[in-house]
Amino acid sequence: MEEMLSRPHWLPKLVNNNIDVARAFYSHSKILVTALNGPVIGLTAALISHSDFIYAVSDAWLMTPFTSLGLVAEGGSSVAFVQRMGQGKANEALLLGRKIPVRELAQVGFVNKVFEGKGNFREQVMGDLQQTFGEHLVGSSLLGTKALMRRRLVREQDEQAPLEMFGGLDRFCQGIPQAKMGEALSKSKASRL
Repeated sequence: MEEMLSRPHWLPKLVNNNIDVARAFYSHSKILVTALNGPVIGLTAALISHSDFIYAVSDAWLMTPFTSLGLVAEGGSSVAFVQRMGQGKANEALLLGRKIPVRELAQVGFVNKVFEGKGNFREQVMGDLQQTFGEHLVGSSLLGTKALMRRRLVREQDEQAPLEMFGGLDRFCQGIPQAKMGEALSKSKASRL
């Protein structure tokens, strides 16, 4: 049990999840498109916030229950959520862990387009992308413009990522998330009986 509360145990795991994986998303040089065909929760929700375009079905939702699990924001969400959805909605997502429906995410610009129905969602997204990214765009200009737009954000993320990671590390070393997850498992088992 003592090892489960040690920095050497948690540090590599958190560096991988909160720094390496997040950086792969927020510093990616190509256009990143996310197509949500359902809910997105936790670290995955944080990671999609680095997408250039997000498409979703009408019943999708986002939830980042970090604070109810005894964690802090992760995956670059403390910067990207504020940038992509504004301070107010980011507070609801990150501080309160509120489940946010896709319609609200579209209203604040987090989601670019909402499609009705799941039946042909992939085809709808692909069709929209082919129409949007047609021959009228010059690929090198597209990527050059993205690099310019993201430059400040990448620097800000590079500064914030270690803070998120060390915040999470401190909590894991105190055993807070482990206790909260244990409570959740106990409640789940009790409700099944």
